[in-house]
Amino acid sequence: MGESKLRNKIIPENILKKQHSDRLDDSHQAETYNINTLSIYTQKEEGEEIISDNVAFPPQKNRVRWQGLIVGIGIGVVASVASMQLVSGPQDNSGNETIPGNSPTQAVENNLAPTMSVTVAAVELATVERTFDATGDVVAFDLLPVLPQANGLQIQQVLIEEGDKVTLGQVMAILDDSVLKSQINQAKSQVESTSSGVKQRKAAYSKAKVGVEQAIAAREQAEADRDQIKAAIAQAKAGTDEAMAGLKQTQASRDDAIAALKQAQASRNDAIAALKQTQASRNEALASVAQTEAKLAEAKANKEQAMRDFERYQTLESEGVISAQELETRSTAVKTAREGVRVAEANIDSAKARVESADANVSSAEAKIEIADANVSSAKAKVDIASSNVSSAEARVESAEANVSSVMAQLRSAEAKVSSANANVNSAQAEVDSALSNIDSAMANVNSDKARVEERKTQLAQTLVLAPANGIVAERIARVGDVTSGSKMLFSIIKDNQLELQLKVPETQLAQVKVGKKVQISSDADSRIKMLGTVREIAPLVDQESREATIKIDLPKSDLLLPGMFLRATITTATNQGLKVPAKAVLPQADGKSIVYVLAENNQVKAVPIEVGKILSKNSDLANAKIEIKAGLKLGDRVVVAGAGYLKDGDIVKVIE
Repeated sequence: MGESKLRNKIIPENILKKQHSDRLDDSHQAETYNINTLSIYTQKEEGEEIISDNVAFPPQKNRVRWQGLIVGIGIGVVASVASMQLVSGPQDNSGNETIPGNSPTQAVENNLAPTMSVTVAAVELATVERTFDATGDVVAFDLLPVLPQANGLQIQQVLIEEGDKVTLGQVMAILDDSVLKSQINQAKSQVESTSSGVKQRKAAYSKAKVGVEQAIAAREQAEADRDQIKAAIAQAKAGTDEAMAGLKQTQASRDDAIAALKQAQASRNDAIAALKQTQASRNEALASVAQTEAKLAEAKANKEQAMRDFERYQTLESEGVISAQELETRSTAVKTAREGVRVAEANIDSAKARVESADANVSSAEAKIEIADANVSSAKAKVDIASSNVSSAEARVESAEANVSSVMAQLRSAEAKVSSANANVNSAQAEVDSALSNIDSAMANVNSDKARVEERKTQLAQTLVLAPANGIVAERIARVGDVTSGSKMLFSIIKDNQLELQLKVPETQLAQVKVGKKVQISSDADSRIKMLGTVREIAPLVDQESREATIKIDLPKSDLLLPGMFLRATITTATNQGLKVPAKAVLPQADGKSIVYVLAENNQVKAVPIEVGKILSKNSDLANAKIEIKAGLKLGDRVVVAGAGYLKDGDIVKVIE
């Protein structure tokens, strides 16, 4: 009975081999799928490391690693399923063995439980970094050549070897200095000889300088005399200006007197013209009186004639010879004649009044003429006085100008003395300049000899080959006994031990690289090399043949790094939010696609096609790797992990927590 139960629990060997073979086939398909269809990126979450590249065909080494991962996952799944069947499969209480005639597969199906025990995992959020890899060589950031500063000297000592650390100014090699020391002693002797000549020339300079000082004193005295004469000239000119001002004032007074005389004469002429005009008006008034008197006589005659005619017509009218109307006409004529007499008498009175007024105006005009005559006489007297004052002022101006001319003659004499003194100063200064030039020439010789001494000292100092910076000696070429040449390098130094990684990146990926971006550095040859670098520079040119550009990465200081190493750089191009599931839950299919089994209601599983992204692993743990899900699932879905390889769509499962 016990053996029968045990046989019922054990899966037949040929079935297990077939399942194992099928699982290996699935693993092979998974490997092919991951190589040919997945875009493998690097996932870097908290505690995770970069384990894969974004390449269509990974290197052989990576391919073997992924093959091992897939095959290992497959074997683990088979083993776990078999063990679960042994533990949880239903017992056949009948104790019967396999029914004859049934296939081994049918026998297993008859002994399996109606549900399979599986484990599930929830779909989780993942932060996915898109990356690509590039490789390159480690080179010195600044490789400094150490050249000799002195040519043609023999190397006596070499104090530094390759790999030694040096500091700025450290002695690296010593050159022969015997010839230079001899040249320094000779140059010092020449300096002493030329220095004595300088002393003699300085004595001549001092003597010439005294002559200059004396000439300058004489010139200053001549200039003082000239300045005194200039002051006298200024005073004389002030007197001239004052006399000129007085002359102008007297001339102005004379002009005013002449103007007053002209005005008085004009007033007299106006008075004479007014007298003539008033006399003419009086004559006109007298003529008017005579004329009006004649008219009065005529008016009186007319009146008398009218009276006689009226009287005669009265008689005729009374006799009835003429009409009353005609008589009335004669009466009107009498009235008109009487009015003519009255008007003529009035005109005579008016004309007489005008004659009286004209007589008064004539008297007034005659009086004004007398006053104007007096004013003219007074103005003439003032003009005479002003003219006399002008003559006196002109005499004073002439005297002042004569004084100025005399002082100007003295100034010209003083200017001549100043010019002579200037000539003496210039002559003495020329002697000083000549002496000074001699000193300069002698000093130039001294300085030249001193410069020669310093030059030899500098050359002597250059017999010590010094480190130009802190760093590590990359190459030692110098040998004892070699003769130096300015173009022949003695050593090379990696400045500050600073290295850089020069990557070759295709032009299609250049736009994804930014200066300052952090880069993960690793080595295929040395697993210890894992560090972060920084993009420092992107070459401005792309190689026309390879279509690649050089990107320079600053590397941290590390004893693991050496120039010439071949390193790999993983460059992050983007960060996205996505989903992930355990890699064991993903089942590659024959058509190149993948599915997972999603746990639905009533513990029923549903095969869901998915689109996968990159493989994720924490601390290089391939057994617990996860994979990015690009499409097909949503956050919170539960997928079958252990046992997924033995399910089909619609199966009922038992979830083991």
